[in-house]
Amino acid sequence: MAKRSGVAMALKIIFVFVAYFVGAINMATIIGKLKGKNIKKLGSGNPGTMNVMRSIGKGWGALTFAFDCAKGVAFALLGKYAIGSDDWMFILGAVAVIGHVFPVYTKFKGGKGVATSLGMFMVATPITGPCVFVALIIYLLVCKIGFIGSYLAVTALTVVNCVKYRSSVVAIVFSLIVWALIIYRHKDNVIRFIHGKENTLSIVGKNEVKEIDENASAENTQAQEVSDCSDKEQEDKQ
Repeated sequence: MAKRSGVAMALKIIFVFVAYFVGAINMATIIGKLKGKNIKKLGSGNPGTMNVMRSIGKGWGALTFAFDCAKGVAFALLGKYAIGSDDWMFILGAVAVIGHVFPVYTKFKGGKGVATSLGMFMVATPITGPCVFVALIIYLLVCKIGFIGSYLAVTALTVVNCVKYRSSVVAIVFSLIVWALIIYRHKDNVIRFIHGKENTLSIVGKNEVKEIDENASAENTQAQEVSDCSDKEQEDKQ
């Protein structure tokens, strides 16, 4: 009995590692390389669905979403049915999201985890999940500010899951971890939105794409540093 229990735990640990390393595979980066582009230097610089749609093409963006979402679906199903536990559904799904956000393959700089988390939540709430996804598409057709739609969708699903699985501390904790990760990873979007510089996304129309100029950014940073030093010198003289 003890031996069987040990084997079961070993398998669970293996599943955790597999969930992380598969979750860390970034389809946006792969597609960028296939198209001869560096997705991290285009648009928002984020290797995720919306930036691929905006910078490379809507079809490629749909493929990116499908792959990233499938990671969340696959590992949530693995936890729910292979291990036979709702708790492990959330654990493996959340680990896949963590792998996507902090991938070892690219120095822990990955995507924002929205598609992968939606996949996990769709398994956990098979009726609400798809409904929220449809609502997200409708929102993007109308408003075109992607991160707000992502916030609303993931927040709604987190609340639904916390209510549905309220008797499970593990489910609530890992749902909140995923939610917090997504909120954190969109902090730059919030800053750009406040300053009126947030990128928009048109699902049916044409998107304007700007390449990130690292040299210009470096020059602006140096200029700012020189300006700060000059201001400090003037203050010292006064």
